[in-house]
This record gives sequence, structure tokens and C-alpha cells, in this order.
Amino acid sequence: MNSTETESGSAPIRRTPRIVAAVLAIAAALVCALLLRAPAGHQEATAAPAAPVTPILTAEQIFAKIPAPASESLTDKALAAALEKARKKPGTAAMWVNLGDTLAQKLRDTADQSFYDLAEITYQHALGIDPKSVDAMTGMAWVTGGRHTFDQSIEWANKALAVDPNGIAAHGIIGDAALELGNYDQAYQEYQKMMDLRPDLSSWSRGSYLLWICGDRTKAVALMETAIRSGAPFAENTAWCRAKLAMMYFNDGALGAAAQTLEPAIKTDSRNAHVLLAAGKIAAAQHDYPAAIKFYNTLLEAGPNQEALAAIGDLHAIQGEKEEAEKCYTQVESIHANHVATGVHDHTQMAKFFADHDRNPVEALRLAEQHKLTTNVLEADVLAWVYFKSGDLPYAIETMKRALARHTPSPEMHYHAGMIAAAAGDRSSARKHLELALSLNPQFDALQAPIAAKALAQYTTNKASAVNKLPPTASKEDR
Repeated sequence: MNSTETESGSAPIRRTPRIVAAVLAIAAALVCALLLRAPAGHQEATAAPAAPVTPILTAEQIFAKIPAPASESLTDKALAAALEKARKKPGTAAMWVNLGDTLAQKLRDTADQSFYDLAEITYQHALGIDPKSVDAMTGMAWVTGGRHTFDQSIEWANKALAVDPNGIAAHGIIGDAALELGNYDQAYQEYQKMMDLRPDLSSWSRGSYLLWICGDRTKAVALMETAIRSGAPFAENTAWCRAKLAMMYFNDGALGAAAQTLEPAIKTDSRNAHVLLAAGKIAAAQHDYPAAIKFYNTLLEAGPNQEALAAIGDLHAIQGEKEEAEKCYTQVESIHANHVATGVHDHTQMAKFFADHDRNPVEALRLAEQHKLTTNVLEADVLAWVYFKSGDLPYAIETMKRALARHTPSPEMHYHAGMIAAAAGDRSSARKHLELALSLNPQFDALQAPIAAKALAQYTTNKASAVNKLPPTASKEDR
């Protein structure tokens, strides 16, 4: 049984208010000294300003492409105001940057990838007016980073830093790229610069997630709580932090704390994709499948979402509803096909989906191997899992070493490591990782957790003890 569970097996709040208060007190002391200190100045910044960029579209053509704000949300009100300002002063670069930033916020709110295109044309328009606009360069760095073209993102951010070495957002974007590329030491440096220049939700939340990736979950939780308390102009940015913190608790098996973390966002009827996905995952782990499906369907009302569809499919599958599950999985693959055609990046996500569901191993390998030499531990985890499912055990073992290098507290990663070790005949390692996965969160995944428990039972001397770890969703045959 997970050490955080009660004797009755319910999911209590892992951190009591007293413990949380203690952690928060520690957090204040940790914030300033939390991350590695970075050398002054950005090493790769160049002195050359950005080359002039000629706007591809006219102002009126750009306005025609942007959908009219339709809701009373803060972001839509900001978008309406930004559009009005740009129309009044179309020759002012700052007005276009402001419009681009608001479109970027729309993407954060909705996860609608088309806002990358809209933000890009406004930033490019601003650069056509003022080629030295630091904010427009930073906007382009954000757009290209979001598309996972990190070389371009770093190049744009460095151009911005060449003009303004203290550009906080540019440091953050370079840090984001470094994190995605698995250059964690550089990410530490860039995020530390952000916190030195302006400690706020943006810098603290980035630092928190990096700490979690690198295995320091206590500091990660404390720092994310600090970020949430600091707040942000847009509620959706705080909601993102709540979703990340909830998933940290989820990975610890503290389902009650995870649900409580999301409550403020849920009560305000947040449609933030990260919040709804986290809420669905927590509800599923608590075996409240109707609630989980409701969260996922709420997200789908805003448009197609692969994670939500796959999760609904899994809930149908564990209830024996194979046809319904297959419909969902087919929709996931259809969205992926559309993404391939339109250039939207979903490589790692889809490689994991295929491997988890034993579908299309050729495509899974093609997608995962696009980052074959990755040092990003989450990508390496998926790549190792795909190799394992493809029967390539030597590569799976070698790649899993990279995945485990940072001691990321992910039950799913330890599950993968345990299954790979088991296939290799390494009983000791298999048992260690499977036990760790299930002790972190015995309900870490509706489909995979029962498989982990069944595998562990084969490596436990006291088999009855291992069977007790079986999640309630495991079939009788599994037991």
C-alpha cells in the first residue's frame, strides 16, 4: 500500500495544512537560492539586430484573419481592446506586439494551435515597422518554440537579448528550449536569470517544473505554490500552475491534495485544457469514471483533443466497452493524420499513445526516433518504451538509462523501467522499479497500473502482498 494511503485505502490529502504551511515557509527561503547561479550575460547573444522583415500581409488582411472575440472572458476583452488599438495606430509596432501577445494568451487559454499562426503574422508585422523591436523578436521566439523549432526560437531570443540583455521573457524562452532539448543545466541558468531579474509567477513556475523533472519534488511543490500565490494578470496562467501542481501531487499518489489544488479553477468553470485533463485523470484514479468523462468532454467542446479522447477510450476499455474505446482511439489517429499534414508537432505524445495501446509500432518508432539521441528524460522514457514494445530490448535498456538520469519522480517512468528490466531478466531491477511506480501512485494509469501490479507479483516473494497492490480496475484474470 502506498505510504500516503489510509488503512481504509481511501485517498487522503497527503500534505496536511501544517505540513503545507511548513513547506511554504521553507519556500520563501528557498526562492532566492533555489537554482544554480548563472554567469552574467548571455553567452550566445550577438550584437547584430534583427534583419528588417517586410510584412507579408497588410493590416486589413491581418485583421480579417483574426476571429472576433466572442466571450466575456478577460482574454477576449483584452483581444478586443488590442484590435481596437492596432486599428487606431496601425503604424505603431507596439500595438501589433500587444495584439500578438493577446493572441498568444488565447492559445494558452484554448490550446488552439492556429493562434500560433495569427500571433506570428502580427509579430512579423511589428518587425516590418520596427526591425529592432525586442518584444516582437521575443514574440517570434515564443511562436517558434511553441512549434518545437527550437533552433529558430533560440536564435530569435538571442537577437532580442542582443538588444536588451535583461530581457526576462527571452531568458525564459531560451530556458524553455533548453529544457525541451534536455539541456537542464542551461535551463537552470536561464530560469535563475529570470528570477534574479523579476521573481514572479512566470519565473517561479518554470523553475518549479524544472526542479520536478530533475527529481527535487519537495522544492518543486513549494516553488509552484509560491507561483500560484503570486497570481497573474490572466487567470488562465494561474490555472496552468494549478494543473502542474496537481499533477505533482498526483504522481505522489496524493489524489486528495491534487483535487483540492484544482478546486479554485474548477469552481470558476475554467476551460483551461491543462486543468481539465488533470481533473479527468484524478477523477479516473479515484474511480469516478462519470466525472472523469465529463471533464474530458468539457474539454472536447472546445475542439479535438488527443489526450482527452485517448483517456475516454481507456475508461471505456477498462469497463469492457471495446467498440466505444476503438472509436475514441480511431479519432486520436485521425487527428494525428491531420497534424502530420499540417505540420503540427505531436510526435512524443503519439509515439506513447501507439506504444501504450499496442497500435502501429512502425509509426510509433518513426515518431519517437525523430529525437533518437535526446537527453530530454521524458522523451527518452517514451523512446525506450517504444523500443521495448517494438521488441528492440538492447536499445530500450540503453535509452531507459538516459530517461532515469535525473531521478524524475514519475511512476510511469519507473513502470516502463521495470517492464524493460523484467524482459531483460533483471529481476532485482524489475522489482525495484515496479515497486517504486506503485508506491508512488498505485493508480497512475487506468490501463497500465494493473499491468504493473501483475508484473510485480511475479517478482515478489510474498505474492499476496503484491496482489494487494492491484488497483481495483484490474481484472479477475489479472489477479
